[in-house]
Amino acid sequence: MSTGELLAVLLFLIPVIGAAVVLIVRRRGAIVWTVVFVSAILVLASIGLLAYMASTSFEVLAIGSEDLYPMGPAMIIIGVALAGLFIVIGWRIRSPFIVTVATINLVLDLGLESWTDFREAAPAVLIDNLALILILITSVVGSIIAIYALRYMRDDTHQPRFFAVTLLFLGSMNGAVLCNDMLWLVLFWDVTTLCSFLLIGHTGTEEAQKAARRALGITLAGATALIVGAMLAFYYYGTQSVQEVPLAGLDGLALMPLALMAVAAFTKSAQLPFQSWLLGAMVAPTPVSALLHSATMVNLGVYLLLRLSPSIVEATAINWLVALVGGASFLASSILAMTQSNAKRVLAWSTVGNLGLITMCVGVSTPLAITAGVILLFYHSISKALMFLSVGAAKESLGSEDIEDMQGMWVTMPFVSAAIFIGVVTIVLPPFGMFASKWIISSAATAFPLLIFLLGVGFASIVVYYFKWIGNILSAVPARQTGLRRDPLAPNYKWTLGALMVGAVGLSALIGPVVRFLVEPFIERYFTLPVGTNDLNLFTASGEFPVFIFLLLTGIIFVGLSLLIHPGAEEISKPYASGEDFVFESRGSYFFGEASVRQGIALSEGTGILLVALLLAIPLLLEVA
Repeated sequence: MSTGELLAVLLFLIPVIGAAVVLIVRRRGAIVWTVVFVSAILVLASIGLLAYMASTSFEVLAIGSEDLYPMGPAMIIIGVALAGLFIVIGWRIRSPFIVTVATINLVLDLGLESWTDFREAAPAVLIDNLALILILITSVVGSIIAIYALRYMRDDTHQPRFFAVTLLFLGSMNGAVLCNDMLWLVLFWDVTTLCSFLLIGHTGTEEAQKAARRALGITLAGATALIVGAMLAFYYYGTQSVQEVPLAGLDGLALMPLALMAVAAFTKSAQLPFQSWLLGAMVAPTPVSALLHSATMVNLGVYLLLRLSPSIVEATAINWLVALVGGASFLASSILAMTQSNAKRVLAWSTVGNLGLITMCVGVSTPLAITAGVILLFYHSISKALMFLSVGAAKESLGSEDIEDMQGMWVTMPFVSAAIFIGVVTIVLPPFGMFASKWIISSAATAFPLLIFLLGVGFASIVVYYFKWIGNILSAVPARQTGLRRDPLAPNYKWTLGALMVGAVGLSALIGPVVRFLVEPFIERYFTLPVGTNDLNLFTASGEFPVFIFLLLTGIIFVGLSLLIHPGAEEISKPYASGEDFVFESRGSYFFGEASVRQGIALSEGTGILLVALLLAIPLLLEVA
């Protein structure tokens, strides 16, 4: 086994071992050291894997199941045990739906194993640049979140269970993106479902348990679609290898495996009409929200879509529906986010929207769009983790995660305010990575007027809800300002938020090398390269994006303003009001009330149900036509 293959195995094995250790030792000090040790190994192993693949010019790494023996038989046993566990959980929470779906999944899973003579795909594990990107996100961003949680969950009475599930979550995500065997993918898919169920319901409140049940039901149903898709893929394509899904020539019912896997991806990535589980999951502790939104769960769905994108590109009968599901998710979530004042719900809608953009990119099915989708996935993970962890730190001090309670926070909590500010800037403004990806998406969608309309309205909505938030933080109230150096924020939060801030800005400055070394090797395996870079700028057929110059100008503007403008306390605390004194409050009325929001959600879900039904109906209609 080569060094790269050994590192790949460590990336999903070490977190699993760490989870077991945490459950055994149970003492706070031992848990802290275990989590720190496993996180360090994950970060080093993922960076080591990057360095190893770079040394081989990013050649694809493949590991046969015979090199991992007895992992193959063990995966079958674990899969059966896991399906049985879901049935028991459904029975205990008195959910006939979950019991039924879990039983169906168990029967289908065993049926497919038997049909394939209990053999694994060759190779069972495959590591290319798309898998490498997901591994870096999970291992680095996920580890930062785990270390952040050591402080956030310090008073929790169930820390062993929380951190064991967190580490298992990271290991299962790495396992899922490394798999080439569809049955192994289903197993890791189910492990992430179990982990999310346990973490969402961790606090044990009635609201948390309800949200956990909803997440379990939707994502288990998604697993059903994935298993049926795998069975049909074996029937029509004669393979259980993800890599061997045909790239062209699919028609009629042979399109059904792709349609079913796309629906499975929609459930995992909370696309319309399956977004409700992610919104409900906001009752979980903030580190869980950060994990779900940036490092683990939701990324798995769009990863599957990007993995299948070379086949979806040629499936013109269905790819436009994938684009519409993504576009509708982006538009609806962007508008609905403006109606929210709870910071975590704003971020949750934002996640649905950004994953909708990635889904839309796969559906647009041009090399330029798919390149944009991969870039957006990478940068979204970093910025969204930064935003969620900042909200958690703010809540610990303010006792609230409502945006309107953050008025003037820049004065009292400058470090957290700076983190939120950088998070928003790297999401919305040029030249940062997410803006660059959206610029490429806009270029790719110029041939689709409807999608351009969706993008225009959605981008405008994003600016509104994020800068409303920033405006509230910068709206000063009379108080003594705390300097950054004297900010009493806990060192754990400063280090973790600081690492993400440096990562968000630094990797944006390095977007040229990121595209060249991480994104392009995956794209050029299937397509003609649509984006060029000289490491300082990005180039497409429609123009040039001068990243470095934009970044330099942005830096000069910020540094210049901070040196030139020093408003006094009187100027900050008393906005101009024609000579009248008044108490400034940024609170206000929202145009849409709760009833209107519910109607908007119902309309969006209805649209999503219609699109998903069409996606599943078209292969049938083509078959009988």
